[in-house]
Amino acid sequence: MAEEHRIKLTEGIVVKIVPFGAFVKTDTNEVGLVHISEISDTYVKDVNQFLKEGDKVIVRVIGRNKDGKLNLSIKAAKAAGGAEGTPAVPAAEGSSPVQASAPSAPSSPRPSYSARPFHEKPLLSPFDMMMKRYLQDSQEWQVDKKKRTERKRG
Repeated sequence: MAEEHRIKLTEGIVVKIVPFGAFVKTDTNEVGLVHISEISDTYVKDVNQFLKEGDKVIVRVIGRNKDGKLNLSIKAAKAAGGAEGTPAVPAAEGSSPVQASAPSAPSSPRPSYSARPFHEKPLLSPFDMMMKRYLQDSQEWQVDKKKRTERKRG
């Protein structure tokens, strides 16, 4: 039954907001948690910037915990909604749509972290890794030797 939900996007209503996420009641009358990390692709410091109680959102069931409770994701629903060519979050009357780039609170603009270039560290060759380790060890040995000689001097 859980596999069925992973394919299908489900509409839900935000029932309660907590510091670590939001509880959403799905159209099957089950309540599940959307963890703060599954709300948006950007960094979410405060859930209230993105969601409000009573908002209609599109969610995807990403699993169930050991107690049988639903684990939901708005982020996965947006990715699936974009792939199908349908909007991930329809604008409903009386509620604001959830957007990854701009929070629903217009008074606090968020910086765009996707605009910063991401520089990966270059992979080191095995020889370079050995040299780096040798230099670290050598420096540690020199510090230890210096401490021992200073102790002997008094």
